Amino acid sequence: MQVRNFIWYVLNKPLPEAQAMSDLLIKKEFEPCLSQQQSSQGWVAPLHHGEWVYEAHGAQLLMLKQERRLLPSSVINEHLQGKVEEFEASEGYAPSRKIRQQMKDDLTLELLPKAFTKSSRIPVLIFPRQGWMFVLSSSTKSADDTTAFLRETLGSLPVSLVSSDVSPSHLMTRWLSEPNTLPEDWSIGEEVELQEPDAGTVKVRNQDLLAEELTVHLDAGKLVSKLALIWREDISLMLEEDLNVKRIKLLLEDDDAPSSSDPQEAKFAHEFAVTCNWMVPLCQSLLKALGGLDKALAASQSRAFSEEGH
Repeated sequence: MQVRNFIWYVLNKPLPEAQAMSDLLIKKEFEPCLSQQQSSQGWVAPLHHGEWVYEAHGAQLLMLKQERRLLPSSVINEHLQGKVEEFEASEGYAPSRKIRQQMKDDLTLELLPKAFTKSSRIPVLIFPRQGWMFVLSSSTKSADDTTAFLRETLGSLPVSLVSSDVSPSHLMTRWLSEPNTLPEDWSIGEEVELQEPDAGTVKVRNQDLLAEELTVHLDAGKLVSKLALIWREDISLMLEEDLNVKRIKLLLEDDDAPSSSDPQEAKFAHEFAVTCNWMVPLCQSLLKALGGLDKALAASQSRAFSEEGH
């Protein structure tokens, strides 16, 4: 399980223990689309025939599976045109908007069972001790759908999107204009996106971001909305102003990686261990660089976890 992107949440109170969570996930087990269903979703075991909550290295992994039928609107419209022409030939006038909509609905029901299906899996990674949850996706909509379904599954989901005490956009802008203010372990990569209200976006890629050309945009008041960063010379990533992290890449070779002949379980376990080993310290370092967790959010989380401990 290699992490390429994540959307970061803070737990406002602890989630159920692994076994209690598993019992709830089973009740929302994934089932393939029925013939008249456009989409379906449900929980599956992260490892085939494994536990519903994969637990190791202080982390828990859940796996949401989604399936949808591929029925492009162009296919429906092509069939609809034929129906409209048949109607006009038999009735002598064009069908009304209401009749056209009914034709379209009927065609959708007729064509759905013949449509191919496409499935995807969205991992949810939880670090109970740190009070963090990550949806391993680059899509905000996908993360919203996943957290909504997890909330439906568990009955409640007390989470908030992570928020730092200092504005990421203003801090990234400062790092770019004053590289000596970069915190320890961090360096600037070769990509940036700058924005200014009502003035469009400037994207710079594969260039030295400390070159003088960017000074013009910074002097004009543009703020960094996305910045390529490198952590400890080990990991490169793209940090966005809402603290979404994308395009994560491990820069060093993994000398201990299992061979291609090793069982799938061994490969999965190794990748999961590697992920946990870098993800926690990286996120801790990132939060520290951004002035820590938003004070109100941190106080609320601390209070809730303290009460739960008692």
